[in-house]
Formats: sequence, structure tokens, C-alpha cells
Amino acid sequence: MSCASYPVNDPLEKIDTDVGYRLNNRTLGPKNSDELFVIVGLSGGGTRAAALDYGVLEYLERVRFGDDNRSLLDEIDIISTSSAASIPAAYYGLFGKEVFLNDFVEDVLYRKTQSGLAKRMLNPVHWPRLMSGTFSRGDLAVEYFDREIFHGNTFADMHQERPLILLNATDMGIGSQFSFVQSNFDLLCSDLSSFLVARAVTASLSFTPAFTPITLKNYNDRSCGYSTPNWVRDALEAGLENDPSVYAAARDVVSYENLEKRPYIHLLDSGISDNIGIRSPALIFSIRDSPASQIDRIEDGTIKKLVVILVDAKPKTHFKGDLKPKPPSAITSVQTAASRPLANYSYETVNLLKRDIRETRNELERYHRQRKACDVHAKVVCTQIDLGGGCYERVRDNCFEKFKVSDSNRPLDLDIYIIHVSFELIEDKARRDRFQAIPTKLQLPEEDIDLLIDLAPELINEEPEFHHLVQDLDARIVN
Repeated sequence: MSCASYPVNDPLEKIDTDVGYRLNNRTLGPKNSDELFVIVGLSGGGTRAAALDYGVLEYLERVRFGDDNRSLLDEIDIISTSSAASIPAAYYGLFGKEVFLNDFVEDVLYRKTQSGLAKRMLNPVHWPRLMSGTFSRGDLAVEYFDREIFHGNTFADMHQERPLILLNATDMGIGSQFSFVQSNFDLLCSDLSSFLVARAVTASLSFTPAFTPITLKNYNDRSCGYSTPNWVRDALEAGLENDPSVYAAARDVVSYENLEKRPYIHLLDSGISDNIGIRSPALIFSIRDSPASQIDRIEDGTIKKLVVILVDAKPKTHFKGDLKPKPPSAITSVQTAASRPLANYSYETVNLLKRDIRETRNELERYHRQRKACDVHAKVVCTQIDLGGGCYERVRDNCFEKFKVSDSNRPLDLDIYIIHVSFELIEDKARRDRFQAIPTKLQLPEEDIDLLIDLAPELINEEPEFHHLVQDLDARIVN
């Protein structure tokens, strides 16, 4: 027992982008259409978040449209998670929609997870392993989640059909998000298919001091056929000023190429780097030749509607340390320093997304408005002045060129919907405070769980963007 060790991720013999857990290798389900691309981002927040997540996904199943009576749940392409939200997302990805909707509440939400983890940590049987130096509390948590919920399944067992489940963690070495997809394991010359889903889930929610980091081995000596992606070279050459987020992502990629300095990667709670699970999906719409890029599919008109649903169950309570003159403990200080600024940053992320959408819509409206003005101008000029054959086309095209509204300047003609589900949508303050005060533990009373599930439809229906989407899809809500 003294030589116990965590299970090491397997090396990859050869990179093959046609296989592995990647978005482009997930097939469309029979009721998942090309023209509607749906991303769901799930925030952290313990079982409180997991219950609200379930309620939202269950309600999306009731939003029906089309001749085939498909649901918004059927149309989800990506579910991206933060912290404990990885539990419902991984469960969905492994066992499918029907099992998730029918069994998740009893199987997981009502489970006494926190008690089960505590008993395992305090059991003297495991103490020799914990003293080995290569086996930790995080590894004990992996064993618990694997035995009780995920039953030995690896990423090879994830459903072939969409949605792709993005289980995210924070890479301690660079402070950035690390998603459990094969394209990221390619950076390590490692094989994700044999990696336990329970281990990825534990990495996603491993917040110190309750859990310890989950460790990955980096094999990237380029023997697996790895080479620096073109988009990384381009981003680094373009520099920080061109696109800071893409540049930062490129720097992160390059860090994994330094095997001498980074032979091991240590992963912690994803909430430290992104508490609403939206950073990784956002990159597929900003990097053209990244592994999961959707830019070409937007530009060629394949994707006509982009829907982003953010389920935000982050804590927003008063800091109890403000009630005492004594400085907070070291543990409290670390926890607060990691979580409070990230919660504020998450709100900024949502606001930036909404601002970008407004700007996109305004740009498209300006484009069509100016083209219409050029059309009227050309007709008036060519009616009043005889400029010979082809007058209308010449005047109109010159106007298009002058005001930069020619065909080559056309903005993306894409309908975008941001639906932000949060406790802030509850109008009654006392009731809002009641929900926000529910602790972010991995175990809650069944009464609280049921209240959170029942709250989800109410919160979604408070969002005007949701009603715009329902109207545009000509959808209906079924019981």
C-alpha cells in the first residue's frame, strides 16, 4: 500500500484528427440540425448548480418545434462546464438523454455525496496510500465518483452523437482553462479515450483544501507526430494587440511543448479560470483553423442560428469575515481570493457577449440600411442624368465601395441569442436571497433540490431572449 500511485494517463502513439473525443467526430443526432448551433454553459456551485442545471436541461426538452417534434435539448451541440456542473454534464454524455432525464435526480442529486466522500477520506484503510506521496485526496475522490456514479467509464464510452461534453479544469502552471478533449491531449501526446471520466470530473471540481490537484503526464517530445498548429504560429506572429484572447490561447498551447519545464500538468477546479464554462466554446468562433472551428460553417450559411444558454448558479452572499475585526484565516483568504474576483469576471464575460451581439446586430442593420440608400441614390441619379448604359449598376456599386457595403464587406448574417439564467432574475428579494443562500455543497436536502429544479423554467421565462428564440423557431412548450 505504501507505493500507491495515481493512474497515469496513457501515451498516444500517433495523432489522428479523425478519431478521438473531438467536436468534429461527434455525429449529429437524428433531431440535431445543422442550421441551429446550441451551446450550454454550466456554472459551478455544488449540488445547487447541478440541480438548477438539471432543471434547465429538463425544460429544454419541453421546448418543441419542427415537423419532427424535436426539442431544444436535442439540438444542443456543446455542453461546457465549470466545477460541480461537470457531474450532470458527464452523466448526460455517458448515459444519454433518456437515462439523464429519468434517473439523474435519484441516482445523483439525492445521493449523500459529501458524506460518502468524507467517510472515504476518514477511513484509516486509505491512510497508508495517502502517505505515499503519489496518491492524494483527489485520487480517493476519483475512486468514489467512479464507483458510485460513472462506473469505470472512460471517454471512449461517451456517446458518439452530440452534444460534446466539455469538462473543464484549471491548469495550475499557467492559470488557464484545460478542457478534456482529444485536441488538448494531443498537446501532451496522450490518449484521452482510456482516461476515466470520473478523473476528469474530479479535476473540474478539485477546489483546495477539500481536494488535491489531479495530475497528468506530458509526453510531448513530438514523437506522436505533433507539430505546432498553424493558428498558434499566426497568433504569436500577429501579437497581443491583434486579438488578446487568441494570443493568450496560443501561448498556452506553446507551454505544453516545453517538456523539460512541464513534464507534469496539475489541474484544479475550473471555476478558478472560468466560472461559467464559456471560454473554451468561445474560441471555436474566433480561431479559424482551430480543431473545432465553426467559422467556415457560419460564413457559408450552414449555421443560421447560434444559441448560447448560460446557467449561472454562482454564490452571491455576504462575506462573513466583514462582521469581525480579526483577519480571515489563510484557508478562507485563499478560497475568497480565488472565487470572488472570478464571480465578478464571469458577469463581465456575459456582458461582453451581450455587447458583441448588439454590435453584430447593429452592424448588420447598418449594412442593409446603407445598401438600400445606395440603391435609392443610384435610381435617382440615373433617372435625372443620362450617364449611358449600365448607369444604375455603376453608381450603385461606387456607392457600395465608398461606404464599404459591397458583398465582400457583408457582416455575418447570423441570428444570435444569449440566454442568461441566474438567481438575479428572481424579482422578490427575500425569495432571491433564499435561493442564493443555499450552500454550494455536494449534498443538499431533497426539498432544496426539488425547489431548484422547479425554479429553472421560471428563470428561463424571465429572459426576453428566450421568448425571441421560441418565437423565431415557432416553438411550443409541452408538459
